[in-house]
Amino acid sequence: MSLARRTGAFTERELAVLDEVLEDCLLEQEEGYRFEGVTQEGALSGFLIWGRTPMTEKGYDIYWIAVDPALQGKGLGKALMARVEEAAREETRGCILRLETSGREDYRRQRHFYGSCGFVEAGRIRDFYRTGDDLVTYVKFVAPQPKAVDPKGEARGEE
Repeated sequence: MSLARRTGAFTERELAVLDEVLEDCLLEQEEGYRFEGVTQEGALSGFLIWGRTPMTEKGYDIYWIAVDPALQGKGLGKALMARVEEAAREETRGCILRLETSGREDYRRQRHFYGSCGFVEAGRIRDFYRTGDDLVTYVKFVAPQPKAVDPKGEARGEE
């Protein structure tokens, strides 16, 4: 929670929800939420909470991502996203990653980050959170891992 607070990206209301999600994810090991963390020098430097989208074959949601402000721009967020992408791809032989964020101007940096990770804006609901604060949905389609060819010429791996 301390790391999320330090980012300055979340409102008190959002932090209260994050606290509940972290409890479900870490303390109760509730099915549906997964936690990916990255540490540097023994301290948590960033985390991402994600999980399968109910009633979908290949859908995953990214719920929360936070990186220590002092370490932003150094690839930690992208490394977390890559871990999730690879795990989801392996589980479902290709996947669809989805996330939602705010359309406020002060979230411009976050939206730019999602774009730099290969996500594209897939939808927008005007004034969803409050007047002037749109809900913006991003999506990334991840193809199955291509088959590798071993030295004997035989294919192996995903299709």
